[in-house]
Amino acid sequence: MRRIPPLPQRIASIAVPQDAVARRTWQWVHRALPDYLLSHSVRSYCWGATLAAGEGRAFDPQVLWTASLMHDNGLTRVPHNRRCFEVEGAEIARRFLERAGMAPATADRVATAIVLHMQPSVTLADGVEAVLLDRATGLDVRGDGFELVEATRRGVMREFPRRAFDRHFLAAIAREAALRPTCQSARLLHQTGLADWMARSPWVSGTDAHGG
Repeated sequence: MRRIPPLPQRIASIAVPQDAVARRTWQWVHRALPDYLLSHSVRSYCWGATLAAGEGRAFDPQVLWTASLMHDNGLTRVPHNRRCFEVEGAEIARRFLERAGMAPATADRVATAIVLHMQPSVTLADGVEAVLLDRATGLDVRGDGFELVEATRRGVMREFPRRAFDRHFLAAIAREAALRPTCQSARLLHQTGLADWMARSPWVSGTDAHGG
């Protein structure tokens, strides 16, 4: 069984929420996610928090942390899902977070952010954390806004490097698209050319892409 490290107080210079729900979510994802998704999920929180700091946006760290860490949990169970992975994952997150002590209204915000991170458009009307998660995941997958996280990028990548993230992530998205061709995964893969987009991303050529 994978060793679960203590909840970090900071990742690079980015503060991590220290409440009981944040801690339980950290423990849960270490048990539930493969390494490539765990690192991607932590990086997504870091990028979202960095974007917020750079733009002077206030956000709820607990909501962004839990949404970031759990946003792709549905990708781990694609053959067993009945709905698109982000919808299944949002419901799993909602139930877990309420059991962990999060208020239902707050868990709803987390679930909404998780569902919306696969949509083609997310606005502040959907919640600032939903916008930050959407932008952060796009940044980590495709490099959108790569230059906006320069202040924290090297430190985050040293702690949570990409390694073979691109290959594993594309394989998971392809599995989802093949089983559920009406889901957003299929749109990303076939209509927006996700694989080519990722191959051209600054992560491919960036010197800090693998934590170096």
